[in-house]
Amino acid sequence: MDLSESITYHITKTGNVLRQLTARRIRDAGIDLTPEESVLMNQLWESDNRNISELNLWSVKEPSTMTRQIDHLVRKGYVTRSHGVEDRRTVYVKLTAQGRKLKKTFEKTRVSCLDSDLIDISPRDAEKLLALLIATRVKAQEELHGTR
Repeated sequence: MDLSESITYHITKTGNVLRQLTARRIRDAGIDLTPEESVLMNQLWESDNRNISELNLWSVKEPSTMTRQIDHLVRKGYVTRSHGVEDRRTVYVKLTAQGRKLKKTFEKTRVSCLDSDLIDISPRDAEKLLALLIATRVKAQEELHGTR
């Protein structure tokens, strides 16, 4: 089979194009975030003051990549980092006032609406597609981490 006819090829290619589109929407809104940083910010906008381990599990990034992204967000003034009171090894990431304020501007990018902006799909079909994509990702992660 020609690789360009495989589902995984098109998932990867689609992911790359969507990342570029997301980056453009963010840049056009005048926001100083990468798409990956915006994922972290979205997690904090949903539930602030998370520990790095929680953010890392959600983002599926290597710990060194996560640390680097958080460092960038700290330098940009969007988050602060602090150590846990009971266990100083636990590091928490919390939004600053500037980071909280950024949410309103970010909503104008409509990044969260990409699905509906790009394709006309029934809720049932969207659910099925999402389930297939998640199952594909989970299986790939299991193989990657040797748990499969």
